[in-house]
Amino acid sequence: MAAQPDAFDPAHPPDFKPLDAYGLIGDTRTAALVGRDGSMDWLCLPAFDSPAVFAALLDPAAGRCCIRPTQPFRSWQRYETGTNILCTEFECATGRARLRDLMPIVHERRPHQSEIHREMECVSGDVELELTFEPAFDFGRARTEVQLTEHGAVARVPGSEGASLVLTTTVPLQRTPRGAAGRLKLKAGEDCWSVLGWQGSPKHPVAAYRCDQRLWRTRAYWHKWLATLRYEGDYRAAVERSMLAMKLLTFSQTGALIASPTASVPEWAGGSRNWDYRYSWVRDSSFMLRALFAVDYTDEGTGFLDWLLKRCTEDKLNLRVMYSVHGDLDVAEEELKLRGWRDSRPVRIGNAAVEQFQLDIYGSLIDAALHYHDSGGVLTVAEAETLVQLVEQVARRWREPDQGIWESRGEPRHYTYSKVWAWVALVRGADLAQKLRLEARREAWLKDAKELQAELLEKAFHPKLKAFTQSYGSEVLDSSVLVMPITGIIAADDPRFGSTREAVVSRLTAGQYPLLYRYDHAQVDDGVGGPEGAFLLPSFWLVEGLAMAGRLQEARAAFSMLLGYASPLGLLSEQVDPRDGSLLGNFPQGFSHLGLINAALRLEAWQAG
Repeated sequence: MAAQPDAFDPAHPPDFKPLDAYGLIGDTRTAALVGRDGSMDWLCLPAFDSPAVFAALLDPAAGRCCIRPTQPFRSWQRYETGTNILCTEFECATGRARLRDLMPIVHERRPHQSEIHREMECVSGDVELELTFEPAFDFGRARTEVQLTEHGAVARVPGSEGASLVLTTTVPLQRTPRGAAGRLKLKAGEDCWSVLGWQGSPKHPVAAYRCDQRLWRTRAYWHKWLATLRYEGDYRAAVERSMLAMKLLTFSQTGALIASPTASVPEWAGGSRNWDYRYSWVRDSSFMLRALFAVDYTDEGTGFLDWLLKRCTEDKLNLRVMYSVHGDLDVAEEELKLRGWRDSRPVRIGNAAVEQFQLDIYGSLIDAALHYHDSGGVLTVAEAETLVQLVEQVARRWREPDQGIWESRGEPRHYTYSKVWAWVALVRGADLAQKLRLEARREAWLKDAKELQAELLEKAFHPKLKAFTQSYGSEVLDSSVLVMPITGIIAADDPRFGSTREAVVSRLTAGQYPLLYRYDHAQVDDGVGGPEGAFLLPSFWLVEGLAMAGRLQEARAAFSMLLGYASPLGLLSEQVDPRDGSLLGNFPQGFSHLGLINAALRLEAWQAG
């Protein structure tokens, strides 16, 4: 999608901006969303799943840090090529200015605490800029006190010896009802840096942060990281941006990968499907790793598998649906008294799905481990033994119902998607055990896999609908079954899957093809209710399936359509509003970006073949 300038009037700022008006910056510990109006509206510190200090994304009164012209302006955003350094360009009556945002990151080093460096630069003419500092600790629930200092301002919770956020700047500041603000006029060629530091020191001037050096080193880090990318196909630009976005979802301290950096951005404006995605789902993480392995990024896999298998071993081989970024299960769900993005309530943090049984997560993990091994990664004997025990759990439990990929809050069912991935766990587990020369019940696993496959192909297929449905005996169509040929449980050109694909496209197309709903909510009581947008990942699965069935031209056309739903920066959310193509759901979303990468690789492979 081409970038189009937005018009803003500082005297009348919008309560909420569309999701495609945001760019993401990060340091693989936390991340921030910066709007095209220069407002940083989302930041959790010190980690992804910590309480937010800026949450204006969900409520205008919940904290922000804004740098923008004082007069009406037009603006647009871009990333510096091959980096996660974000530039916001302002154009007003007197001149042009640029805001450059980055979180410093250096190869093989991580500063003790996160910093955000913001450069204000006048490109032409002269521009008066305003800096507004309005933090609101704990999503605005904690009373925040802002004090001016010699070099800026510091925010704390009164009476607390804990968290603090320090603003260091040369902009002269004054107190405001919600924090501090100041103005500075710059002429062409002049610039000014400001630094936000978590638990930082207010004693030092901004020059002590050596911002120019941090900028140079951060550029070098991203260029070096991206240089490993093994893909030179037609969609290189989209794949690059997806890779860079997924790297920002990596928690470097433990190796965890999060689903998304935001919480409670709704799946429908004004709706109640609002979830916290700032955690590490085994399924999402495993899928993301497989996409990374496919383009030769194995280091991320090493960190994640080391971390996850250690968690699993410490928990007596009890694989959980999700974990916090530090590896614990303290993700209790609660509701906040915030307006919600575009007044979508309830606003939730935490996620009750942590207590669910989801059979498919075993298969996604075993599949990722096998790809890791095949990509040159090294699994220790202890790690391999843990994986064997997880396959054994699938062998014992594949006949049980579960909550499924969509984390239904209704009754457990025999979900087709879950059974597919249970089959994957058994088959890939047998393959991995053979390659690692492990003592394991390979033949028994393969026997179970054969029985499971036969059962699924019989019980999940509805003869009247001529389609594999959401669960055994159900008449509900579900776009998650489009993953079936990708796993290998059925061929993409099998007539049963061909009729399934046609049924799903016919009944679940959302607005413009190839957008798809997950399923028809009028037919299903999932314990939540309410409308939602089109879910992007199944559409990318559709592209892969079409390519595998030899319908390459149709697959490429569908893929090109999906690329058009990315933001001007190339970022994707979880869902799309089928009415106007606007982005919905937590943003950006790892699921969507891994789907894009896998589909691009599939198109390249089948075109070459």
